[in-house]
Amino acid sequence: MGASGLVSGTGNAAPVEHGRGTLVTKTLTNAAGTRAYQVYTPKGLAPGRPLIAWVHGTSKVRNGDPMGLRPSNTLLAEADRLGFSVVAPIQSLRANGAGMWQFFEPAGLTRGQGEVSILADILRRAVRDQRADPTRVFAIGHSAGGGAVHMLGALYSDVVAAIGVSAGFPFVGDPTGTALRNARQGRPVPTFLVHGDRDDVAPPVIGAVELSAVLAANGLGGARPRGVVTVPARGLDRYPARISRFGSGRSEVELAEVIGAGHPTGPGGVTLDGPRLDRRLIEFLLAHRLR
Repeated sequence: MGASGLVSGTGNAAPVEHGRGTLVTKTLTNAAGTRAYQVYTPKGLAPGRPLIAWVHGTSKVRNGDPMGLRPSNTLLAEADRLGFSVVAPIQSLRANGAGMWQFFEPAGLTRGQGEVSILADILRRAVRDQRADPTRVFAIGHSAGGGAVHMLGALYSDVVAAIGVSAGFPFVGDPTGTALRNARQGRPVPTFLVHGDRDDVAPPVIGAVELSAVLAANGLGGARPRGVVTVPARGLDRYPARISRFGSGRSEVELAEVIGAGHPTGPGGVTLDGPRLDRRLIEFLLAHRLR
């Protein structure tokens, strides 16, 4: 399936009831390797609904991400509420002992090769199995998982309709956006970025480079925000966030600067903050579709 030469994709665990839906673990093999992935299906999910991928951050480090979907993940609750599937690829510790998605590998810079091709094929397989809407497929990643999601958005902009990146890293480190625009063949990808102002792994300067590249790749180089709103910390949201909006439609970009946040994901397991910011990111994604 696709340019990466899909070999197989099978279930390897019995479905587990989770909340109102079902969580099952499967594996996929293509020319670049084999990875496990989880799929969450809300109860009574109708065909033709969206699908959102969650790509975890490095797992075997201090404050690392769990490799599987934790029960408190906001994506699961929102999947039940709004009606979409969730797919969560799991990095192999044989491929990387730290549990890091290798978004920096040279092979991954070519469509159909490297780990990013496995992620793309997992998405394609999940869309088919879930009978999801192929024009409403999205990806969210944290840290190294965010770097991998930028790769997905660059090389598979015909697969993902929009992306969200929390505490991530820019595509090939290029602040001009030229490499990103060329990889997408000029196609803009709606993007939601999240950065913490106290992050010592992906510090604010990395966030500034990432924003500059994404704006330029979406044809918004040098643009000023069309709106800025500050969301106070309430409930499980541990920090206030300043959200800037740029552009609209397929060129839309949002940046959430989380004031006081470091690098780990928050209690909702999606962004650096809590469920409120997680939900805003999810709503941003669901507002878009491929044309």
